[in-house]
Amino acid sequence: MNTKEKVRRVYDNVEAALWATLLAFVIYFIVVTLPNMRKISQQNEIAQVQEIAAEKASYCEKFGMKVGTDKFNQCLLDLGEFRMKVEKRTSDSSEF
Repeated sequence: MNTKEKVRRVYDNVEAALWATLLAFVIYFIVVTLPNMRKISQQNEIAQVQEIAAEKASYCEKFGMKVGTDKFNQCLLDLGEFRMKVEKRTSDSSEF
């Protein structure tokens, strides 16, 4: 067996191993990851909403409004409205 044949055999074995690895990854992705993607996305969205709510509450407290008061609740609404306007402006400008 000459060197050329050995290299060819090693190349073929490595190529087969890489294809097998790719196939195993695709099967794993389809069976394990894909079904959970919607759940993971929902969990991330819930976490983001909670972070935003906590952030708005901390700003209203920082501005001297006590939790549960009408001013505090109005502050939350105003900050939510402000955030929506900023996000809309950002998404509108990113379309170009």
